[in-house]
Amino acid sequence: MLQELLEKYPDHHRTVASTQLVLAMFGMGLVTRVRAFVEIALEPKPMLTGAAYQLLGIPLITVAMVSLLSLPPEIAVGFFMLAAMPGGSMSNVYTYLGKGNAALSVALTGIMTLLALLTAPLLLRLFASEHLPPEITMPAGTIIREIFVFLLLPLAAGMILGRTLEMHAALKCSRWSIRASLVALAVLVVGSLGSGSIDFSAYGRRVPLLVFLYCLTIQIVILRGSLHLFKFSRRDSTALAIESSMKNINLSLLIAASLFGIKGENAQFGAGVLFVLLLYGGVSLFVAAVPAISNVRYLKKHPPS
Repeated sequence: MLQELLEKYPDHHRTVASTQLVLAMFGMGLVTRVRAFVEIALEPKPMLTGAAYQLLGIPLITVAMVSLLSLPPEIAVGFFMLAAMPGGSMSNVYTYLGKGNAALSVALTGIMTLLALLTAPLLLRLFASEHLPPEITMPAGTIIREIFVFLLLPLAAGMILGRTLEMHAALKCSRWSIRASLVALAVLVVGSLGSGSIDFSAYGRRVPLLVFLYCLTIQIVILRGSLHLFKFSRRDSTALAIESSMKNINLSLLIAASLFGIKGENAQFGAGVLFVLLLYGGVSLFVAAVPAISNVRYLKKHPPS
């Protein structure tokens, strides 16, 4: 029975990916308030710096890495897809638990998500197009539609509904929506691996190690740069480091499913892209915990006056 379901999974891959993203963004919208954006606008430097990290810093790190290393084209596209994505909703959770500036994290996630309508297709077309097979083009229209329908609309719907509910009720609904999205994510991961679409042995240890170092490098550069170069507070620096290293993997999986799929003539290429995305999603959960835990420990030793 289970094997039959796994064999049929590739036909439903895109549906699962889109459902997971809608549930996650709707849950995030339920507890997102407009006033968070207003508060950040009054002191915009950390926000503008965080946007520069995601729009310039991370793409430049990615270009440098891909240029220096001889990577299979599908692996290179996977990294460029990560670089083009805004931060994900899990970054807000990690920032909150790590006692970083949660308002900054939420506002940056929301604003970068809006900007992704323009920046994601632009970055992918600039950097990823040359690595694609000749029969595949990077359609900006498709990417914009996916972001608008499956990301911005459920986020806006959640924010509208959240305004009509008491905070307790909104938090409860948000938790259940996020839990449902995690179930969908588990189905996506199990289905992708169990159907045989992804062959972990095809790339050896090099790509997993590279994914780990890529995520760690982004976080270290941004955390240290924020603390020592821009002189931001530890709360702001922690938020920026986590926000920049925890990408919206849900959105990248949906775009990959739309462009390549894991079935048909581009299945092998799509499996390589999916391999990078899923691996990064798992790695970032552990790497992003480092600044969160570090900040909590620091605050215990140096409590704010």
